[in-house]
Amino acid sequence: MTAHTGSALGLFALTLALPALAADVPGSQDPAGVKRYTGSEIIGFRAAKFDEFVLPLGPPTEISPPKFAKSLKVDGLISRYTYAAPAGRSPAEVFRNYQLEFQRLGLTTLYQKGTAERGWFGPTLSQVSEEDQIGQILEYNEAQERLLVAKSKDAKPTYFYLFVTSYKDGVIPERLQSAVQKDIVLAELIVIAPQAMEKNMTLLNAAEMSKSIDDLGKVVLYGINFDLDKDTLRPDSEPTLKEIGKLMTDNPRLSIHVVGHTDNQGKPDYNLDLSRRRAAAVARELTSKYGVAAARMDSFGCGPYAPAASNTSEEERAKNRRVELVRW
Repeated sequence: MTAHTGSALGLFALTLALPALAADVPGSQDPAGVKRYTGSEIIGFRAAKFDEFVLPLGPPTEISPPKFAKSLKVDGLISRYTYAAPAGRSPAEVFRNYQLEFQRLGLTTLYQKGTAERGWFGPTLSQVSEEDQIGQILEYNEAQERLLVAKSKDAKPTYFYLFVTSYKDGVIPERLQSAVQKDIVLAELIVIAPQAMEKNMTLLNAAEMSKSIDDLGKVVLYGINFDLDKDTLRPDSEPTLKEIGKLMTDNPRLSIHVVGHTDNQGKPDYNLDLSRRRAAAVARELTSKYGVAAARMDSFGCGPYAPAASNTSEEERAKNRRVELVRW
């Protein structure tokens, strides 16, 4: 449980500091800690999903499937964001802003391609474009392509793929006809974040939960996740919630405190309130969807005030973002 997902990235420059716009794709949001170029709107989006991705470290040698002179295959929670910049901006301007901010965030550059270097990368994004339903808007302006691949300095790094171009030709979906016109600058940002915890720490079954409660009076859970800065449960929380429901069914005399915890990123009062709202959301979900009597639960939030580990690295902060079930 956290007020942030992915790496803690700090603040972007003022040119990349506006909040989400009303024109954004419904349900989309900027990656945690990463601010968009001023006035841009999200026209393509895929929420984080575990997958593999081939990061180019050299020019393309094949288009479909994409292959490169040099590459790095990574896996993790992959999220994708397609931005349309305001009219009148240039690809060079947008790209330079991202360069500066990647530097400010302390990211390590793995590969960079400007207009002077060889390589036509747009067509290598055809599968991404198809899945995110953005047509061919990224594919046909080789002369304006710019590419930046970078990673964080965490022990388990987050990788960033940034592709900037401007629209020249190609099929535009009907929904994007007003947003994408000739020479509009487009930025495709792909973030590959490590899974917060190993799988054997993420999902405990009902029997394992019961044993921990018997032995310790509580069980620590890492498989309950929320939308960024919200108390909305994400669909990938369902396996853990289902096991909690089974735990309560199998142990009809058990009553629990649902306790939320966060890391130390952000203001303590904000995280405290968020942890309380998220714990309450878990209790409500267990009652409404899994039939656990409300009288057998209450909820409480500790925010950052009861850490399970230090907050000195993303790996350690991940251990603090958790839900605990404590026996009454």
